[in-house]
Amino acid sequence: MTKIPVWQMIHEAVNAMTKEVFSVDDIRSYIFEHFGVVNNGTIGTHAYACTVNRQGRVNAPENKKPRIADGKLDFLYTVGRGLFTRFDPDTHGIWEITEQDGKLVVQRVDGQTTPAKLSVSYESRSNTVKTKASKRVDIESPNREAVLRYNQAWNSLEGYTAQESALNKLFREFCPENKQLDDVLLKVTALNAFYSTNIFSIYAVAKHILSLDIDNRLYKGDISLVSDIASGHGVKGSRNGKEKFFYSFATKYCSHHQPELFPIFDSYVEKLLIHLRDKDQFTDFCQNDLRNSSKYKDIILALCDFYSIDDFTLKEIDRYLWQYGKEKF
Repeated sequence: MTKIPVWQMIHEAVNAMTKEVFSVDDIRSYIFEHFGVVNNGTIGTHAYACTVNRQGRVNAPENKKPRIADGKLDFLYTVGRGLFTRFDPDTHGIWEITEQDGKLVVQRVDGQTTPAKLSVSYESRSNTVKTKASKRVDIESPNREAVLRYNQAWNSLEGYTAQESALNKLFREFCPENKQLDDVLLKVTALNAFYSTNIFSIYAVAKHILSLDIDNRLYKGDISLVSDIASGHGVKGSRNGKEKFFYSFATKYCSHHQPELFPIFDSYVEKLLIHLRDKDQFTDFCQNDLRNSSKYKDIILALCDFYSIDDFTLKEIDRYLWQYGKEKF
């Protein structure tokens, strides 16, 4: 049987949509149902490559030459983070891939000024963020080649890949739900042991997670669940008597259930993000925002948009940020 190119699967999915605005997940669901399982990252990569107003589309092999966006690979228009509609030149204007100063750029060419989608806007706040220029010239800005390189390097880390494989079996095959205390205990124990997340009262945290009835929220990608898991368990520090905020652990617990919906927080990632904020101003945030699960995810998505690496999965971005942050800090 002839294999159908992924872009054609996406095109068929788009034509079958009954709503005007749809998401990457809607496209994936259609493809899984009609064509079988296709790598999530591959679907996202091809969808963005077919989106006329995405700057990042110039990274796709099929978009490496200047042209007007009126071909078979020009049928999507983004209206927001992960949201699309069918591209209509009469509504959205005429777009092209062109060369400026030796670089390929996406722009509208019918006299209007709609910019190519570069980054998500970050809601302004009263507390102005003061940044300082970074002196670390040895740290490169994120780019596609770096993300690919560090994800390939990940596969050579035998200890980490074996650990990850074991956790994937535990979280997705043996104990995918969180309805029984022994299942939750197993997952909390394994995660704490592998990642050294300093959960010194395993039973209390596991019982707390069980009480939250989290499965439906995990499925929906409810990002507020991270904070709910991190607090409310009653485990207190020995020095100050205050409840511990197990934030890094909570991001990992959620991510191992739904890696494409919950980014992982780590101190190495924190340092790298602050450096990139100060160096490139990819978005505006305070350090405390990184420990707010909703704002943290927005920051990660803003980074992906700004550096045109938004066709990678969140898991691939996690691996890149952690390895590079660990290497440099």
